[in-house]
Amino acid sequence: MIRETLTAIGHAGRHSLVQISPKLEVETQITQVREWSFAMPNLARVTVANSPIHQIYVGLSRPLAALLSQKQGMFEVLLENFKQALVMRVPAKRPIGSWQILDSGGDTQILRGCRSFILRQQTVAGNLYLMADVASRCEYEILRQEDWETELAASLLPRDLGRNDAVENPVALDRLATYLARCEHDLELLVPGIDGNVHSCNAVVLGRNKDGEHGRMLVSLDLEKDMRAELQPGLELEGSFGAAGRVFRYRTKCVGQESLTLEKVAGLPCYLFDLPERYHLDQRRRYFRVHPGGKLLARVHVLPPEAASDHGADPLIAHVDRPAKPPRDALTATIDDLSFSGAGLVIDGDGPSQLTKDCLVVIWIEGDGLKQTAELTGLVRRLDSQPLGRGKMRTSVGLEFVVRGPGDRQSTQVVRQYVMAQQRRLLSNRSADAQPV
Repeated sequence: MIRETLTAIGHAGRHSLVQISPKLEVETQITQVREWSFAMPNLARVTVANSPIHQIYVGLSRPLAALLSQKQGMFEVLLENFKQALVMRVPAKRPIGSWQILDSGGDTQILRGCRSFILRQQTVAGNLYLMADVASRCEYEILRQEDWETELAASLLPRDLGRNDAVENPVALDRLATYLARCEHDLELLVPGIDGNVHSCNAVVLGRNKDGEHGRMLVSLDLEKDMRAELQPGLELEGSFGAAGRVFRYRTKCVGQESLTLEKVAGLPCYLFDLPERYHLDQRRRYFRVHPGGKLLARVHVLPPEAASDHGADPLIAHVDRPAKPPRDALTATIDDLSFSGAGLVIDGDGPSQLTKDCLVVIWIEGDGLKQTAELTGLVRRLDSQPLGRGKMRTSVGLEFVVRGPGDRQSTQVVRQYVMAQQRRLLSNRSADAQPV
């Protein structure tokens, strides 16, 4: 469904450009991104209800905007043509499209998520940018039928999944691969870099095939361009994903690159990986979450509001000054829980007024069990203050880690190693305390 959706978006963009001038030749490039911030004077948002499209930002380069400005209302005509062509092609029943021109002086928009794609359609008259956030087949089907994934998991995943520590039976492995491809499942991959660091990236399963006796899975990655050169055939990687209440961990090898053709629109850069021969099952959660075995302290620095909507062309380029170490006025917090994707903090008092929901912060975590201080960027997802009596307050903060640079990537791996070590300790203690049957 992701393939068909991106194809529909590409065709709709080409159709809208050709309607302006039939002589225009359109060349399309497509890239998957994890996070992208952008601000354009000519920007619109297109949504298609009852479809796998969450939203599409439509932007114009300066030359193309200048061409459209020669005749009043041409941008609106382009958007209407794009919407109509998109509704005709999107893989959904009874889709309803709409568009809205955004305020030219408004906030910078942010495209974020593991299924975010940028289609850059180049012409001699200028470029059309289509920045899309789309749904996987699983996400789309669940909106229509709540039990879709549960029923698919029941038919394909091992029935005794709750009692097993691994999946390695050939038949079960084949069924699990079918499940991942049917769902267009999200994966997390750890890519070893030549710099000695481990880089994490998100991946989306777009299909599976077989080369002789070897099964392959085709995935699209949100890996930075300079890291793609390091994904050479034979490189071994670690990965994980959540399904049916368990976390699956596995090892795989890169087979090579492969371009997924989108019906003469463009080629989506993808990679082929060996289907794993074994999956380890860790716990009944989509993500690990542990309480620290020792004391972990965090220093928290609230970034200014403009940090959440960075105006840089590349989101990894910082345009907001962030301190290299905790400033004197940084908040002190205790780590209540920690996972691959975020942390729960506890702060004495009600916190400063700058600490609000959806703001960005920098946190430095150190303490027992951490090999080094972890410096991370966090998005405040939850903020609750509770009275303790006698005028005292306690504030609970839920953070989601976001990647804003190489330091964030390295620190998330430090956190991952800590969480996995804590999980092994807890499982070991649980096994030691278990009564013999």
